[in-house]
Amino acid sequence: MAHNNNVNELFFTGQGDPRHKCVAIGYHNNAPVVYKFDTVDLPQGTRTTVTFNEHIEVAFLDWAVGVHLGSVLRDTDRTPMADFVSHGTTNTARQFRSSTDGNELFEWRRLGNRQPYAYELMSLSSETTARIATYDPTPREVPKVGRAYAYLKYTFQEEPLLRDALVALCLNRWIDWRGM
Repeated sequence: MAHNNNVNELFFTGQGDPRHKCVAIGYHNNAPVVYKFDTVDLPQGTRTTVTFNEHIEVAFLDWAVGVHLGSVLRDTDRTPMADFVSHGTTNTARQFRSSTDGNELFEWRRLGNRQPYAYELMSLSSETTARIATYDPTPREVPKVGRAYAYLKYTFQEEPLLRDALVALCLNRWIDWRGM
């Protein structure tokens, strides 16, 4: 995984629901980016569509009946949602593998008492464990964006990892929000 000296930032706007009308806007490798999560009920079930920069659909989260985990479709790869929230190294951590490099394991860790809905993303490579992102749910005013309910700061540059990390974060937030 490549790191750069740039710190990338995304600000989360919307209603606070990680599955619906959630917008992550900011800069990735000095280029403006927008990720949107929108959920609709369809005859065959509930689907969350993840779009990149308004027009490109980068993932679909197909939920099982009701509010149960289903599957994630990225490109032509369908993966169980459970693979994005596998048991981690602690009871507040959930692991996933990115399609960037199927051998590297990542883990979102909930930070706990101080900020119960704050997370850090860890890279669990065989050589080291390193924090590569933080998700801070502290609301703030952002110039040109408006009111943001959360902030993601990260140091990796791979776009597929960003997509996968955002999907895993959405699932983690949704599970914790629902108290599951």
